[in-house]
Amino acid sequence: DLFTDLKNGERLLSLIEVLSGLNLKPERGKLRVHHINNLNRALEVLENNYSIKLVNISSNDIVDGSPKLTLGLVWSIILHW
Repeated sequence: DLFTDLKNGERLLSLIEVLSGLNLKPERGKLRVHHINNLNRALEVLENNYSIKLVNISSNDIVDGSPKLTLGLVWSIILHW
């Protein structure tokens, strides 16, 4: 399930790592704060390094499993690469 897989940010960081060649090691904690930190890092890399516009998409939305915003994030990545 895409929404479950992206909730903790580890798979998103791995995807960005493969696409970009950057070294992005995720936090391995199981708490929400670790998931938020992973997603914040991933979103920062996308916005700052690749100028991908993430309008109204936050780490909280992805952790909460919002289908609309998660798909919007994935689509933005697809359009860039």
